[in-house]
Amino acid sequence: MTTKQNAKLMIMAAALSAAVTANALAQGVGNLPALPTSFPINGNSWWVTDPAGGPLPVVRDPNGPAWIKKFYDPNGAIQPTPGQIFPVFEKLLIAPPLDWSDWHEQILTPGWDWGPVVYMFEGQWQQQPPAGLVVINTPGTPTQGGTLDFYFNPLPPGTQLDIRKYLVYTGPQGQTFPYIEIAQYPTPEPASMGLLAAGAALTLRRRRHGRTA
Repeated sequence: MTTKQNAKLMIMAAALSAAVTANALAQGVGNLPALPTSFPINGNSWWVTDPAGGPLPVVRDPNGPAWIKKFYDPNGAIQPTPGQIFPVFEKLLIAPPLDWSDWHEQILTPGWDWGPVVYMFEGQWQQQPPAGLVVINTPGTPTQGGTLDFYFNPLPPGTQLDIRKYLVYTGPQGQTFPYIEIAQYPTPEPASMGLLAAGAALTLRRRRHGRTA
């Protein structure tokens, strides 16, 4: 490996490490006051749309907070049975001025996970996945629910995203919930960026070791 290649890899690792630090508190929503935060169940499903069923515009702001949503049943507390599935349909519009290359959904309520079937479509009529789409579905822990991470090629403002997924109750029988709380945001997830930085640094060490061996 040449000195020039080593230098490039070192710069990449340093840049990724700096990005982790810069985004440590970034949660990404810049128009939170204009967005709804409570969503009533419709049949056995939740719909995250505007009142007419259209997309909700979301502004990406690296210094903004997370969008905390509460899914509830207006007829009373949610009383799920173990393994019960609730469809969730979501329509979002990438609002100016920044593009998106990711979207994150963290269930804050313990005992709930995202089902294995997850779809993201780009455009109102095309109904095709965004180019480069990767979906990471991470199960929950005893203290919080599961996480969905979507990564894709940059999409410009004006792009509509149609997300279809399922909430699955994984807790014990007899539990009741006034609502299910979920945090959502676009912007890089610090943990994932940290893994990239660590990977770059590890590659550099391995290549150096191979050169001197």
